[in-house]
Amino acid sequence: MAVKGLSYIKTSWVFEERPVSSSKLNQWDDRIEAALEVAFFLLNQAWGGGSGVLRGIGLGELGVAATAPESLAVSVAPGYAFIDEFPFRLTAAMNTAALVPPLSQGRIDLVQADLATWSVSIKAGVEGATPSAPAVDSGAIALAELVLRPGMTLIKDADDGVNGYVVDVRTFL
Repeated sequence: MAVKGLSYIKTSWVFEERPVSSSKLNQWDDRIEAALEVAFFLLNQAWGGGSGVLRGIGLGELGVAATAPESLAVSVAPGYAFIDEFPFRLTAAMNTAALVPPLSQGRIDLVQADLATWSVSIKAGVEGATPSAPAVDSGAIALAELVLRPGMTLIKDADDGVNGYVVDVRTFL
């Protein structure tokens, strides 16, 4: 098991870069990594174990909503989560890039939080008569599904029968 994401960045020391030999520093660095793995595991277990968004922190809990004013983008609130027993944090609210509406049939896109890059991304689905959301990538958790329609001009928080809308699919710990 190795520390993932940006919760801990392992240093790399070059020979004669510091007054202490690099082999000693790298051993110390590996011990810090092992201790953090245990700490992350114990914290995750204290929150119930598994992957999901931490409820009650008060930062918006990684909620996905229509932008204000409404557009073809969505807004993701800051928050904390555990993904594969490792911490994830989005420090500030962010807006995604504008989505391209489907051409002829409906499509469902997936908004996901990715542990490896500590970012939120949108995974595009496939157009179809009965579309389904794409699978969540490894090392990520699903935050919302975006139901998109041909000819839509906005993404809304609720279904109005014409435009796209957000469906919350977060799992909470």
